[in-house]
Amino acid sequence: MRVKKARQILKSLADDTRLRIINLLNKQELNVTQLCEILQSNQSNLSKHLARLRLTGVVGDKREGLNVYYRLIKPKEKTHKELLNAITVGLAESETFKQDLERLKEVKNSKKDKYKGGDKR
Repeated sequence: MRVKKARQILKSLADDTRLRIINLLNKQELNVTQLCEILQSNQSNLSKHLARLRLTGVVGDKREGLNVYYRLIKPKEKTHKELLNAITVGLAESETFKQDLERLKEVKNSKKDKYKGGDKR
């Protein structure tokens, strides 16, 4: 990996919100609406963060109908892989990361309930 590429990746990771996004995408693909709900942030803000992560090749996306799902790209280069691993494993015990993963479970469960007719409004 060239130094310039490593620097770009490190810069893209130098933000709390982007680190939290990476933590969540390490578990599963998510769309912006789900990320907004979990991270309690607005769509405009998260879209900017996702664009930065996409530009550096950390995150990829795919369109399904009206939704765009984001996923963590599994790096091919050893250095890139080690950088990403340091983030996902090294910060996994962070209280903020743990809370985000709990909210991810809640979002997934509420989505399942809606499909099963459990949406009680």
